[in-house]
Amino acid sequence: MDTPPTPSQLQSLLAKAFASALVAGDAEEAESIVRDAIEAGLDQATIDEAVVAPAMRHIGDLWHRGEITVADEHLATDISFRVLALQREAFRVAERRTHERVMLAAVEGERHVLGLEMAGAILRHEGFDVRMLGADLPIDSLAWIVERHRPAIFGFTVTMPAARDLLPLAIDEVRRSAPSIGILVGGQGAPDDLSITDRLVAVSSVARVVEEADALLARPSLN
Repeated sequence: MDTPPTPSQLQSLLAKAFASALVAGDAEEAESIVRDAIEAGLDQATIDEAVVAPAMRHIGDLWHRGEITVADEHLATDISFRVLALQREAFRVAERRTHERVMLAAVEGERHVLGLEMAGAILRHEGFDVRMLGADLPIDSLAWIVERHRPAIFGFTVTMPAARDLLPLAIDEVRRSAPSIGILVGGQGAPDDLSITDRLVAVSSVARVVEEADALLARPSLN
């Protein structure tokens, strides 16, 4: 089994890769490398100082030696500025998510929760405060649990017909305690027309759950 790189080795590898992307003028690759740095747990200051700054010094050295043109240097600088802006936005969004609570549950009668667990893991990885309530949650407990924990978003999974029939009642119960709460609904039984009739409801999938959660939080009624 390969030994994982030390923090200093990882930073050096990322800096070299970022420098190569700048030399190639490849903004997409540069953004990807910074995303990798964020995924690896590097904070904003470390990315600036240990990845971007050494790469830009390398670009400066190449220019002084005449190995790249001033146009190449300008392109590298522009890419770096754009990537830094994207990085700062990514950290701003991540910081905001740490203050946003998401509760997830299967509607009463629903026992299939694999998709719900997957969605919860993704949301938690992206920084949300996730509270998992599990399968077959009684409808009469919803208003109380929302009142107690005050989530910004409540997510339901629906695959079984009985649970689908109870979904509108479950949403109403959640809103007894939080009228403007955002609602996420996923699963094979989720009605496609829910989001058409209610702008505070998003019908989502595991792959889109972070995107939909961010969109719900951005809606004026949730702020």
